[in-house]
Amino acid sequence: MAGEMAALGVEDVKAILDERAWSPRQLDEHTLRCTLESEAGEIRLVVRHAGPWLYLAVLPFLDAAGLKPWGGGKFPPRFLGRILAVNYNLTLVKFALDDDGDLTLRAELPTESMQRGEVEVALDLLVGVTQQYRIPVRDALLDAGRATERPSLLPPAPASHPPLASDEPIDHGPSIEAHEPKVDLASDPLPREP
Repeated sequence: MAGEMAALGVEDVKAILDERAWSPRQLDEHTLRCTLESEAGEIRLVVRHAGPWLYLAVLPFLDAAGLKPWGGGKFPPRFLGRILAVNYNLTLVKFALDDDGDLTLRAELPTESMQRGEVEVALDLLVGVTQQYRIPVRDALLDAGRATERPSLLPPAPASHPPLASDEPIDHGPSIEAHEPKVDLASDPLPREP
């Protein structure tokens, strides 16, 4: 039909990577991997054509060897909050945790109407964001990790959730009780000066 686009397949994506001289290696019939050298260190890019979706990822985003004890699903909560804030400012690519709990930078494109230019933009963003954010993200992780190692000067936060419901009757009184005032309001008048 006129106006219909042919869907991009694995070979088309491989051709895009070859044109960039990224030397893609085919891991299986649906998955390609490239290793690129950059100012921010080695970028391991994985591209998987999964039928209706094309998944592109820098995997892992951070080098696990330099992050001990963090990584593999263990991250300080403060760090994950910072990653969510960064995601808010990113377009097309987002940080996520993979199945092993490692930080990754991902893009997902629907293959049904995908155009070559969209793949190229996603690839450019993955590499560009990695170069821009790898060192600041690593530093934020290490900073958040140091903050969790220091004892807090603040008292522990009170529980923000109600106690679990129980069928047992409550055998103690309410936590706040109101009493009659104990102040004697009748008093002698104050002496006046002459």
